[in-house]
Amino acid sequence: MNIIWIIIVGVIGFVIGRRSVRRFRGQSAETLAELREESREALDERTEKRKEQILEMMKDFEVQQKIVESCDIKNAKKGIKREDVEKRLGVSERTALKYLNQLEEENKIKQIGAGRDVHYELRK
Repeated sequence: MNIIWIIIVGVIGFVIGRRSVRRFRGQSAETLAELREESREALDERTEKRKEQILEMMKDFEVQQKIVESCDIKNAKKGIKREDVEKRLGVSERTALKYLNQLEEENKIKQIGAGRDVHYELRK
């Protein structure tokens, strides 16, 4: 029974692949380059929006920290961790690290600590 399902899925995959090839084969190199450029621009735009979300999250965290400090309450949490970015944006660990590294390269945030204790703060 399992072999039948594997064969069915293989045939369906083959048919879909053939149709995809036909669809893009007839396109000129110029059209394909335009499609690639549009895709790259959309990806860059999404990346910039997500990095802005990270910066907003960090600003909100700083405001919360000031409120907590003004009440003389010690907050053990320092900065934003990679896991916070993953949860907020719904992205993988690798993608969250990519965004954080890009923001760090742009000198918008700084990494503090290493290993499990690493967190990120806004540059002042």
